[in-house]
Amino acid sequence: MIPELQLKGEIQLRFAAEDVRRSQVIAFLDKSRLLVEQTRPAIGKTELRSLIFLTYLRKRTGHQRFGFQARIENVMPERQVNVRQLSQPFLCDLRLWPRIGSETVFVRAFCEDREIRVSDVSGGGTHLVLKEGDCASLDVGALVQVRFVFEKGETTTDGKILQRWMDRDGLRHVRMKFFGEPEIRDFLYR
Repeated sequence: MIPELQLKGEIQLRFAAEDVRRSQVIAFLDKSRLLVEQTRPAIGKTELRSLIFLTYLRKRTGHQRFGFQARIENVMPERQVNVRQLSQPFLCDLRLWPRIGSETVFVRAFCEDREIRVSDVSGGGTHLVLKEGDCASLDVGALVQVRFVFEKGETTTDGKILQRWMDRDGLRHVRMKFFGEPEIRDFLYR
C-alpha cells in the first residue's frame, strides 16, 4: 500500500508537462496496483502501457505533494483505469518542473532588457524563475512589465507580482498576474 494515499483521495496523473489530469483512487488491488477513476479527457487504449507520474497530497506532512512513477495497465469499460506503481513515493516540488519545454510553444521573456526564464505562462499570468540581478522590483504587489518573444512576434505585458519564493537551489520564483486582456493570449491560444 502507498503511504497516506486514501480511497476516494484526489490524485493527479501527469502524462506530459502540459497534460495533467485529475482523478481519484477507487481501490487498492495489491501492494503496487490501484484502480483509479477515468479522467477527462479520457484515458484511451492508445495510452495503455504509458509511463506517467502520479501525485497526491499527504496531509500528515503539512499538505506536501508526493508522487511516484506509474504505468497505465488497463482501461476498463466501467470508467476505471488500472495503474501499477513503479517507484517509491517521494516529495515533489512541482514548481521546479517547468511546463514550458522544448516541445511546447517557443517563448522567451525579458524584464528590464535582461532575459528571464519562463516556467509557465497563460493568458492570465506567468511563473518566472529569476537569477540574481534580474528585475529590480520584486516585492509582492510591485508592478512589472515583461516582454515576451514568440516565433510569430512579440508583446509587452504589464502585471502585478502576487507571490515570490526561493527554492532549494537558491533560485527566485515569481508568480505574476497580467492586467486586463493582454495581447499575449493571441500568441498562446490562436
